Amino acid sequence: MAKLTECVIGVELASAIRRVINETGSKMPRSKLAFRCPECRRPVRPHVSAEGKLESHFEHFKRNPNCHFGNA
Repeated sequence: MAKLTECVIGVELASAIRRVINETGSKMPRSKLAFRCPECRRPVRPHVSAEGKLESHFEHFKRNPNCHFGNA
């Protein structure tokens, strides 16, 4: 299965943006910080890498069997 590592911006930048928002307690509607799959344009979320585990990547909120990246 293909690993989705970029959307409109890279996964590392998306993860950093998400951390800043979470740590500052900023109130931002989810729709204003939307990351979308470059293939199907459906919403994806960044996942930060964990030591010895998966690399940073994006995952679809809901599986999309019609997308090359959407089966994760």
